[in-house]
Amino acid sequence: MDEPKELVASAIARAQADLEVALAELEKMPAFDASSVAFAAHALNNYLTVAGGTVELLLLQLADYPDAQVRVWLEGVQHASNLMARIVSQLINTSANTETKLRFEKVDLALLVQRACNYYERVAERKTIRVIAGSTIDVPPVWTDRVAVAAVLDNLLSNAVKYSQPRKQIWVQVRGEKGWAVCSVRDEGPGLSQDDQAKLFQRGTRLTPKPTASESSTGYGLAVAKDLMEKLGGQIWCESVLGQGSCFSFRLPAFQEPAQGPCPDKAAPHAEPGKPGQ
Repeated sequence: MDEPKELVASAIARAQADLEVALAELEKMPAFDASSVAFAAHALNNYLTVAGGTVELLLLQLADYPDAQVRVWLEGVQHASNLMARIVSQLINTSANTETKLRFEKVDLALLVQRACNYYERVAERKTIRVIAGSTIDVPPVWTDRVAVAAVLDNLLSNAVKYSQPRKQIWVQVRGEKGWAVCSVRDEGPGLSQDDQAKLFQRGTRLTPKPTASESSTGYGLAVAKDLMEKLGGQIWCESVLGQGSCFSFRLPAFQEPAQGPCPDKAAPHAEPGKPGQ
């Protein structure tokens, strides 16, 4: 009986740690900022998906647990999460055109990606999917908003898991290019037709591929990711062949130390954006 108890205790400890981080971030925000609604709603939707999956796993692990009240509590959390997910989905649809305010700073992209991969390794285990974080290659720090980048990463990793069949693999790599840091998420999913690729990043668009475990999909995640990348001075794109998986990549301007001189306020903190491949 100790193992289920330890599993529950570990899940609660992780949730508490995540909650403390979230509360610390909330303290930095104004009491109400309408421009952050769509961004927050999308992040909350992904969190609820993960929370629902965690409760489902706990219910399976505790199927024979002698205290029936534990299952009642977990089923209550599951029901509340499902109801909230529907509300958040509606919120995303009604707030899709709001603007998001960003806070730029020097960010270690490689570390941010590694933390996201560590998190999604646990999520992917539900479908026996492996998330493989490749070695980082000469990755410079970037000038960006870490919360916005985390939201983009969350969307790409969530989609990779959502549209992959069990026992597949997802590869994540971060590398440096001249003046840029690039992150790629490659999966072994169904891939995208030319028709679907033409509709990528459009708001409210549902593509041909369907989630493989009946996960929810709003059709707004990639559109939000594209908007955020443009606001960050970066770019996001997809390379895919139908039946051969997809590779979603984004790049962000490398951080540059302000030039030393009489007018440091005129120095650009990052490289000017160009096009992928330049």
